[in-house]
Amino acid sequence: MAQSRQVREGERRTPEVVAVVGSPRRHGNTVALVDAALDELERLGVRSRRIILAQKRIAPCLAHDDCGAVGACRLRDDAAEVLDDLYGADGVIFATPVYYENVSAQMKAFIDRNLFRYAHEQWLPARAVGLIAVTAETGLGDALAALRRYVALSTQGDVPVMELGAFADAAGDAAADAGLLESARQLAGRLAAILLADD
Repeated sequence: MAQSRQVREGERRTPEVVAVVGSPRRHGNTVALVDAALDELERLGVRSRRIILAQKRIAPCLAHDDCGAVGACRLRDDAAEVLDDLYGADGVIFATPVYYENVSAQMKAFIDRNLFRYAHEQWLPARAVGLIAVTAETGLGDALAALRRYVALSTQGDVPVMELGAFADAAGDAAADAGLLESARQLAGRLAAILLADD
């Protein structure tokens, strides 16, 4: 679980953004845009880190009928740790390449594993959400819609959601596209403006 950070009276706690990345490519187009966004968040005074789902063990949901009645998910993998990090963040970014007109298998497995939190009415407390989807040709709308549905089911209230749909064909295209990188930085700027605003 994310450790609670003590804040002296009168001090503002630095907000944190956790990016959950569904790409299996460690240096792919999706990661390039996420890194641009996270670098901008750091520059603006928001702590950030990324979680690459392909580097974690996230098993598919097994649809236990009593999920809401048990104290912990029966699957023993990295999903609970990732969810603890995510649910401890002030803001989140979900990023995926488009595979077969939708989110990647890694992202879909992770989304499904949120069922345990949903069954226990544990809502994602993020104050702002960024969505990034990258495709070579088609499927941006479907992938972003899947991420939007996940956010809507996992949160309560009206959480601001910023989106970036990007076209990048070959590996390295996003990292070489100044316009896409700037769009990622702008998404980060909108997230930071919300997270750094006075309550």
